[in-house]
Amino acid sequence: MLTKEQIQGYASLDRLGVVYGKNGFAAGQIALGAELYVAPRERSRLRLDMLDVQEDYYSRFKERLDLVLFYSKEKSDGLTERRLKGKDSPFPFVREATKQRPLEEAYQIGVFGDPSHPDFPDKGKYEIPSWSSTCFIRSGDSKRMSYQKFSLPVSDGNGGLHFDILRDCVLAWAKILRPAHGLAGLTLLQENSSLPGLYPTLQKYPGLDIQAALDFSMEAEGTHDRIKCVNWLTVLGEALAEDLGGEFVLRNALEPECTLYTYPGGILIQAGEAPRLADVAVPGNDELLAPYRKVAFITRRVRFMDYEDNLFRVEEPLNGAKEAKKWASRFD
Repeated sequence: MLTKEQIQGYASLDRLGVVYGKNGFAAGQIALGAELYVAPRERSRLRLDMLDVQEDYYSRFKERLDLVLFYSKEKSDGLTERRLKGKDSPFPFVREATKQRPLEEAYQIGVFGDPSHPDFPDKGKYEIPSWSSTCFIRSGDSKRMSYQKFSLPVSDGNGGLHFDILRDCVLAWAKILRPAHGLAGLTLLQENSSLPGLYPTLQKYPGLDIQAALDFSMEAEGTHDRIKCVNWLTVLGEALAEDLGGEFVLRNALEPECTLYTYPGGILIQAGEAPRLADVAVPGNDELLAPYRKVAFITRRVRFMDYEDNLFRVEEPLNGAKEAKKWASRFD
C-alpha cells in the first residue's frame, strides 16, 4: 500500500516531470504510457481491432480529449483533423472514413487532449499532450509491426493515481489486439524524437521508459519475437511466453515479487506494487528495481539488441545505437 506521501510524490510528476529543452521549451514530459506491438496479420480485422481500441480510449477518457486525427478521402495525402465538441462520439464518422481508405495502405488514428501546462502560459513552448492515443497500421507490403501507443497523466486529479487504470487498459486492449509484445509504466513522452536532450533524464531514472513506438518498429524491421525492454508492465504474446517456458515457468521465476495476469493470447507481468523511477542519486535504488531486474533476467534472451540507429537522439560524441543497447540492458 502506497503512503500518502508516496501518492503525492507520484502526482507531482504531472507538473514537475517536465524535461526542458533549449530556450525554455519543453522537450519531454513524464507520464504513464504504453506501447503494444502487433505483428502483420489479416488486415481488415486488424484495422477494426485498432479502431475498437481507439474508440475504447475515447469512451473512457472523452472528458479529457479534444482532438481526433484520422485518414479520410478528404485528404488522401494526410490526416484529417476534427475538434471534439459536445458529447457526440466522432467514431461513427471515423469508422465510415476508414472504409474509404484502401485496405493495403497504411492507416493512422489519434485522439488527444489539450497540451496545456500551468507552468507554460505560452502554449507554443509546451506541446506534449499527456492524454493521447495513437494507432498506426503498416501498409500491406510491410513486414514491420503495427502499434498502439497511449498515455495518461500519473494523477487522476482527485488524490488518486492512474496505475490500476493503466493496467486495466493494457489488459483490455491486449485481449483485442493480441500483440506480439508490449510494455507500460512511467514513460517519457517526447515533444520531437529528432531532438536530443532526453537521454540524461533516462540515465537518472532507470525505471523510466521512453515512448518511441515508431522508432522501435523501424529498428526491429521484420523481427517480431524480440521485445524493446521491460517496464512496470511487460506484455508477452503467446509465442514469446511459450518460448520463455510458459506460464508455469514464468510464475515460478517471478512470483511473489511480480504478479502475472493471463489473457487469451498472452501474459502480462507486473513488476511490483507500483511503477518506479528509482533515482540513481537516492540510496536504495537497486532495491526499488528488484522486480524489474527479475523480469529483465527472465526475458533477456528475447530482448531486441540489433540497433543500427537509436530510440532517442544523443549528443556527440555518443553513438545512438550503442546507447540504445546500453539503455535496453539497464536492468541487467
